[in-house]
Amino acid sequence: MTRKMRGLQWAAPVMLTLGLMLSGCSTGVETNSGAEGAGKEASAEKPVTISVLQYAPEMAEPLRRMADEYHKQNPNVKIEFTIHQDDYNTLLKTRINSGELPDVFMSGAYNDNITYKDYVYDLTNEEFMKHIVDSAKTGVTLDGKITGYPLILQAHSFVYNKKLFADAGITELPKTYTELEEAAKKLQANNIIPFSNGYKEWWVLEQTFTQVMASTGGDYEKLFAEINAGTKKVSDMKEAMNIFDLLDITMKYSNPKPLETDFNAQVALFAQGKAAMMHQGTWAEDSIRKINKDLDIGFLPGPVGEDGSKAGIMVDSNITYRINKDSKNLKEVLKFFEWLTTSEYGKAFVPTEVKQISTIKGAPFPDAQLAKDTSEFLEKGVTYPWVKGYWPDGYEQQSGQILQKYLSGSINREQTMDELDKTWTKLVKAKQ
Repeated sequence: MTRKMRGLQWAAPVMLTLGLMLSGCSTGVETNSGAEGAGKEASAEKPVTISVLQYAPEMAEPLRRMADEYHKQNPNVKIEFTIHQDDYNTLLKTRINSGELPDVFMSGAYNDNITYKDYVYDLTNEEFMKHIVDSAKTGVTLDGKITGYPLILQAHSFVYNKKLFADAGITELPKTYTELEEAAKKLQANNIIPFSNGYKEWWVLEQTFTQVMASTGGDYEKLFAEINAGTKKVSDMKEAMNIFDLLDITMKYSNPKPLETDFNAQVALFAQGKAAMMHQGTWAEDSIRKINKDLDIGFLPGPVGEDGSKAGIMVDSNITYRINKDSKNLKEVLKFFEWLTTSEYGKAFVPTEVKQISTIKGAPFPDAQLAKDTSEFLEKGVTYPWVKGYWPDGYEQQSGQILQKYLSGSINREQTMDELDKTWTKLVKAKQ
């Protein structure tokens, strides 16, 4: 998510000249769907443009196709997607402060329910929300009201190359830091880079931090309320501080220049079979397949310390669409989400186009290895929620950037813990 903003526009119908590959989380894209003179049906209703602001640029092409399809079925409606990543939260807040909030915007779940509660439409009584699985609604519910539309069920852990593990003689998947380092030594001895690290991206680090922190377990809401109140500190979470040992291992057995490696380069190293592991999620598989469609991959039960029973993956629905309650196109926006939830195309959009797990009841399951692994973990493995949803607004990016400083050697462990604590306190006070 470290990239310069740039944009592209698509209009439907249009002949698309392919000069840009969109993959991973490294490009800002503005995507439009619509056309003038779309036929007699378009003139029968007032033309409407639904504006959507979001991150997740890896979804750009699927969104274009989805917008095209919706336009075919609703010729008077143009859906305009503006996609940014690196400074997304800043951009969204600027739009809010300037009174230019789009019809729909993307955010996380949990604490973002509070951050944006004054701007969002209450979906509690919308009929189409009955088609969303109950577990996905937990992260978007505040005071008994459904404040957002959970789009995707995502998972995150170490993704590994099964053939490279077998070639290196790794017969049991590592579940502790000690076992992880032993596996790395075997891979390195076999002339394979153990870890492809995309640490130029702050979000890669905050997601790794999230997974380690989640192993704390217990009542997360109570725990983070105590940290917000100042009765505990982030650095008091023993399990969360295991992040340092994990990062040290990944850096010791890393690809060259990990702090200069972005998402695309990280995925390329892995997909080309040059590296055996990378800390990423289900969203990365489509980018992998564009490089190597036959690569045999899976999720490791991600080690979070020396207790192998806690090794697992993060699974949650964090990507959320929120509807502007003051949208002048509210009726058409709700009609679009009803279509996205109940039509055959809409139900198949996430699993077929985005290649991830849908939150819609009865939706098809994606033909993707990481999605299948996620299903198996949900049935019989250890899973954790995306606890970063409880973090104060802004902590995701700032914690990732603090960990980048640690990896660069500009601050030591104690200084890093101090910065993580002080940053949390500062952000909490800023909201009071």
